This record gives sequence, C-alpha cells and structure tokens, in this order.
Amino acid sequence: MKRNPGRPREFDPTDFLNVAQALFWEKGYRATSLADLREKSGLASASIYKLYPDKHAIFLAALRQYMDGGLSRLTQRETELEPETALAQTLDFFAQVTAGPDGARGCFSIAAASELLPADEDVRELIEYMFSGLISRLTRILKKGQRKGVFRNDYDAGIMAEGLFMMLEGMRLYGKVKPKIENLRRSNEFFINSVLAFPVSNDKSSG
Repeated sequence: MKRNPGRPREFDPTDFLNVAQALFWEKGYRATSLADLREKSGLASASIYKLYPDKHAIFLAALRQYMDGGLSRLTQRETELEPETALAQTLDFFAQVTAGPDGARGCFSIAAASELLPADEDVRELIEYMFSGLISRLTRILKKGQRKGVFRNDYDAGIMAEGLFMMLEGMRLYGKVKPKIENLRRSNEFFINSVLAFPVSNDKSSG
C-alpha cells in the first residue's frame, strides 16, 4: 500500500542555520550549493526563501549565529566568574575544542575570512564584529583582574587582550594538525602566569 507523504518539515531558523553552518564549515562557501542545503536540512526551497533570499544571506546568518554563540559564552564567563577563573576557563575551553574531535576543522570565522576576504564586505564586517567582540570581552576580564590586584598593571589590559586573542585564534589553526591537549594546557599556564600580578613559580629545583 502506497504511503501518503508526511507533513513537510517545520522550519526552525536555528536548526536550519546549524545545518548550514556545518556544511559551509566543511565544504566552504563556494563549494556548498543550495541543493546541498535543501538536502541536508530536508526543507523545501520555498521554506528557505521565506527568510533568506539567496545562499549568501544564508551564509551570513549562519556565520553570525556561530559568532554570537562564542561571544555569549565568553560574556557569561566574564559576568559570572572571578576574572582569574574566567580567563583560565576561556583558555581551557579553547584547548579542549582545539584538541577535540572537531579541532581539525579550525575556526569557522577564520575559514570564512580566509576564503572570502578581502572581496566580501559583508563578511569583513562580521569578522570585525567577532574579533573586536572577543578582544573587548577579554579586555574587560583583564581590567577587572587589574582592579582586584590579580593581574599585572604595568601593561594595558587591551594590549594583553590582543595578545591573548592572537594566541587563541592561532591555537584554533594549530588544531588542524591535532596537537596534544597537555601541550596546549602547558602553554595556557604560561600565558596565565605572564599576566598574573604575582606569578606562580614553577622552579622545581629549589627546596
């Protein structure tokens, strides 16, 4: 007996953008087609086009959703944790993602920038939004720690934040060769020690 076709899949923008993000991240913007997006999402073109006029609009929305997720996590640490804990957890989060099963994918923001900049102005604006958002949140964590006397005051918090940002983004790129998490964590300890007002001695020769 022939079965009646099921109801069309209901459109959930967040779920759809998660599917789109995974595809664009894996294949790149240019190699991902609208047919790929329809097939993976199980959605009809009409449903997709109600919100997104073309592939470029879908890509920008997926990239923005990815960025907002990362910034939201960092904002939560910044507002809920003591500055030294917020910094340590942020660095360890990056280490876990980098050394984890998906670490070889790298950072979606960097992948988008590498493929589409400098020609795509819309992507450039989103990359600037993400990078400046990360740096500003890291700066606030470091400033809070400076006010509490936890972090050193002889360097501007913004300068230290930019250095940390570059290290973290470089870590995501390093993930493509599957580094060991213990090495990443030792490097994180070095960075944390370099910004502490009273560095922890690792000299095991004394005593």
